[in-house]
Amino acid sequence: MCLWPSVAAGAQEPLPAEPASPRASDGETVAIGDDEIVVTARYGEALVEPEIELDELQIDSYGAYSIGDLVRRITPLTGRPDERPIILINGERVDSIQDLARFPPAALKRLAILPPEAAGRYGYAGDQRVVNLVLKRHFVSWEVQASMKAPTAGGQIGGTGSAGRFVIDGKSRWNAQVQLAGESALLRSSRALSSSQADDRDDFLSLIPATRRLSVSMGLTRPIGRFSGSLSVDAAASGSRQWLGLVPADPGPADAPVLLGRQNSRNLGLSATLSGPLAGGRAIFSASYGRVWANGRLDQPDLFSPERYRTSHNRSVSENLSTRLTYNRSIASLPAGPLTATLTAGANRNRTTNRFADGSAGGDRIERVGQDRFDGRLSIAVPIASRDENPHSLLGDLALDFAGGLTFGSRQASRPRFEVGANWSPIPALRINGSASFAKLAPSLEQLTAPYSEEVRRVYDFARQEIAEPVWVTGGNPGLGSGRRRTLSLGATLRPFDPRLLSLSVEYRGQRSTGGAGGFPGFTPAVEAAFPDRFVRDASGRLVRVDARPIRIVHDITERLNNGLTLMFAPGRKGEGASAALATNPWRFTLSVNHGWLLRSELLTAPGAPVIDRLDGDTAQSRHSLNVQLVAGKPGMGVTLDGNWQSGFRLRAPTGSGQQDYRHRPVMTLNLRLFAEPERLLRMQETPAWLSDLNISLDVRNLFNGYRRVVLDDGSVPAGYRRYDVDPLGRTVQLSVRKRF
Repeated sequence: MCLWPSVAAGAQEPLPAEPASPRASDGETVAIGDDEIVVTARYGEALVEPEIELDELQIDSYGAYSIGDLVRRITPLTGRPDERPIILINGERVDSIQDLARFPPAALKRLAILPPEAAGRYGYAGDQRVVNLVLKRHFVSWEVQASMKAPTAGGQIGGTGSAGRFVIDGKSRWNAQVQLAGESALLRSSRALSSSQADDRDDFLSLIPATRRLSVSMGLTRPIGRFSGSLSVDAAASGSRQWLGLVPADPGPADAPVLLGRQNSRNLGLSATLSGPLAGGRAIFSASYGRVWANGRLDQPDLFSPERYRTSHNRSVSENLSTRLTYNRSIASLPAGPLTATLTAGANRNRTTNRFADGSAGGDRIERVGQDRFDGRLSIAVPIASRDENPHSLLGDLALDFAGGLTFGSRQASRPRFEVGANWSPIPALRINGSASFAKLAPSLEQLTAPYSEEVRRVYDFARQEIAEPVWVTGGNPGLGSGRRRTLSLGATLRPFDPRLLSLSVEYRGQRSTGGAGGFPGFTPAVEAAFPDRFVRDASGRLVRVDARPIRIVHDITERLNNGLTLMFAPGRKGEGASAALATNPWRFTLSVNHGWLLRSELLTAPGAPVIDRLDGDTAQSRHSLNVQLVAGKPGMGVTLDGNWQSGFRLRAPTGSGQQDYRHRPVMTLNLRLFAEPERLLRMQETPAWLSDLNISLDVRNLFNGYRRVVLDDGSVPAGYRRYDVDPLGRTVQLSVRKRF
């Protein structure tokens, strides 16, 4: 029995087409007989018109190595460069794109960024952005890739390699891929950090650990009657190795034991999905299982031990089983369009076992944590007015979204949540959207049951004004409690000219959490004062241990204003002059600028405790950020320049210490990516086989070797804030070669 679609090897172009019919056509119109024209929707079209659409040439200009990488690169176009959007495939909701994310971008026919109301139409929360990926009907490719990366300051080298097979044949697709990656350690001796430049012990201190990773993945999607079934398998093994220096008080490097920190993990993931039409709507059933085995070793100095050090070991096994059912259908026909409802129900079972041994008597312990969780959600999208249905509508386009849900778990009370959203376009050039939500929340399964782990990290100790290397503890915190969260967002988008040319957007987002759980806020004097039991110091005051597991909060308030600009220039718009325009000016440009203004950010950790004001010197937080991305490309080559600027801020010294405040200067980092495809640039009559479908790229991260400069009130640079104290790696250069067959 053959599981794979039967497709000829090397078939990069579409296979011979079937006789023309509305279903088989990729165009918008189909001729029937001599006179009649039937207008049909484009293949893969979503339920709403896109805000921004990228064709194949614009997709090529990003030079991405996979669809997953492409989605990360286009997030600035959504106005939220730090958030991953929801993904649709061919206009349909999917629960996961895990298998598709590995496909090369050449498998895409187009990519569409949808307006905010699309989230409600597909049953998602209204404050999320949605991207529709439209696949080619037929695509076949073998692909191999290799890359080498190194910092320009030297001291480290890394590389990746992969090989995969990718096939799309109508509604069937499959892929298989192997990836290998690794980086050497960056040693302290490679950077001028020591007061004594000839200190041999620096050869045994890792600023950045050595890492390695091997992964194997396979995915299959094919029709099963009226339905479509998907199966995905992923397996990976990864590890890191860190040298922590020589045993203290040893005679010298010649015969001294080296302290080690080591982390290893293996994971296996299985997922299956069945989707298709059911009772007048569309249903998606998905199930997934994941299991992770992890172990670690950490050597620490111990002058009371005969070896003058002790070794701790930790092992963990965690598994997760989840299922989800989603059903969407139109339940009524209104004058402005269909009234649609989406029902989702899911169950999740999570188990983690941690074993820890620190080498001392009675130091062994076993901890088992488990959580079962069930949730349900009903959302309704209500169209009020539509220019498509009524060109004379005084309201323009107006739609409302309502949603309610319930979550409950083992030994936990049920927790409701409610959402409401509105999307209004009074004129075609202006779109206004807003949403509000209220939810009673429990800590996430990751916050409760993440595997216990210990590693050594380099942090700046403000109390001693030096670089410290404490044991950094991460994992779940089963003692977290539930809380409440309220969110509010209001935004507007203006497209004064051609909708595909210029877009201006502004959005306010506010969130207030009361009770519940939050992430560890980092290491600053204010945080240490708020969580004194999370920081351990030895008799000399040296920082030796930090517990960075999730925390309980009293309230957390964040308010933010985002502004965005997107400018696109693509010659050859749809029309008769497209080919001529593309021939005279083949370059296509996309510019996106996103400014984030943090209006308020406060954290209260206990009743009566001082409020941690993240913007007033209590944490290392910039008030303003600016992300800029410029993409320019033509057939055969492309350039991407993206930058991030963050405003300066003042970090207060410990109260009563008599120390000066730390003034962090603004910082700007730029990244440059160039790629070329020799076959398309040279335009040779007979292209050598080795040049066919060859892609060469150069990726320079931190182009100008920038870093955050810090000075005290008197203008001096504090110890521990020199160039390679702040950023040991610096500028890196990566050369990649990718070949399709």
